[in-house]
Order: sequence, then C-alpha cells, then structure tokens
Amino acid sequence: MNWHETHALVTGGTRGIGLELVSQLLDRGAKVTATGTTDSSLSEARDRLPQVTWLPLNQADSSSRESFIQALPAQGISLVIHNAGVQQMRDWTKPQAEVAFDTSSEMAVNFVGPAELTRLLLPRLAREKSARIVFVTSGLALAPKSSSPVYCASKAAVRSFAKSLRAQVNQAGWRILIQEALPPLVDTDMTRGRGKGKISAAAAASQILTGVAKGRAEIDVGATALLRFILRLSPALGERIMIGR
Repeated sequence: MNWHETHALVTGGTRGIGLELVSQLLDRGAKVTATGTTDSSLSEARDRLPQVTWLPLNQADSSSRESFIQALPAQGISLVIHNAGVQQMRDWTKPQAEVAFDTSSEMAVNFVGPAELTRLLLPRLAREKSARIVFVTSGLALAPKSSSPVYCASKAAVRSFAKSLRAQVNQAGWRILIQEALPPLVDTDMTRGRGKGKISAAAAASQILTGVAKGRAEIDVGATALLRFILRLSPALGERIMIGR
C-alpha cells in the first residue's frame, strides 16, 4: 500500500482514536479528509491540523449525510475509515433513573450512519483502481459487556454488516477491500473514569493502520487478539470474562 497515493476519509477525526488516525495518516504521507460533529470541535481541529480537509457530519442524520457526500470530491478517495461512534452506559433494569436513554440515536450513530455512508460512497470507491473500507468496531463485537447493551449490539451489527458486504463486493469482482478493526478498551474521552489496562489511542491507531496496510480482513488491536484466542478455546469462558466489564 502506497500511503503517498492514498486519500483517506476518517469519520470522527477530531478526538480519540480518530484524531490519532488522522495524525498518523499525515505522518505516513496520506492526504486526509476528516469529520467532526460540532463547529467548535472542527475549528479546534483546523487550528491543530490545517493540512486536513475538515467537514461537518452528523452521521445519524440523513440530510447531514447527503450534504457531506455532496461536499466530497467526485473521485480520489481510496480509503474510508468508519471510526465515529458513541457509547451510553445504561442499566435497562432501572429505566426511570436514566435521563438520556436514547437507543435509536446510539444505533443511528454507530450502525445506521456507517452503513448508509457506505452505500453513498460505494459508487465512487468502485471507480478507483483499488479502495479500502475500514469499519472500527470493538472487541465487544465478539463478546459483550453488561454495562452498555446497545453499544455492544451496534458494534456486533457493524461486524455482521462488514462480513456480508465483503462477500458481496468479492462476488461482484469490485476492487474494494473490506476491513474491520477491533480495538479493546482505549484511553479516550469516551472511556474516561472507567476500566483498567487501557491501550493508548496512539497505539490503537498505529496497530489499525499497520493492519490496513497489510490488507488484513480483521485487525485485532491490543488485547482483542487474546480475547479471540480465549473465545476459540472456550466461548463460555470468554463471554464470562467480558460480560462483567
């Protein structure tokens, strides 16, 4: 893979893993377009990395997705990294105590958004000599935890979507590689104050991009490789380890 010939699109690029992906793609020589959801986050990102084309996108909103697609160049993007996501920690046994219990919004951002953006981008990517779509899911797509049921379900849905899409693209003979990156718990704003043994956003981004360059269909980041090994030995044990997290 020649990074100097790559124009990458990264969703959710203003913070966390996304920001590290953007920075490391630039370091590798790629041209980058990235998204953010608020004017303030985009303004801060432009000041930090002015060489990036920053565009607004609320991927849960259909009109925002359409406007975003219209703002993109008609051709040239060869790598799409679906990174944007949200996670709500919700106890479904105590619904009256939950003020912001928004299942549809979480699914829209984490699953509907990437799926619909992929549908809109596929005709452009199919015209490229070669292209890649990377879905950033989670180790929780392999085995869920109890504290965020909708997040786990959304990541499992994206994983299943990526597998089916990979089969369709291969059957069609398109030169598009469908890849999935599965990070473990990463030290970001979204995970602040919870969990132990987190991997840094920089390390996660580096491992993702290494896997992208090597053309791996599934990129296990950090401890996800260990989780997958345990699940092969004993699915029940693997799920028992993860469910209480």
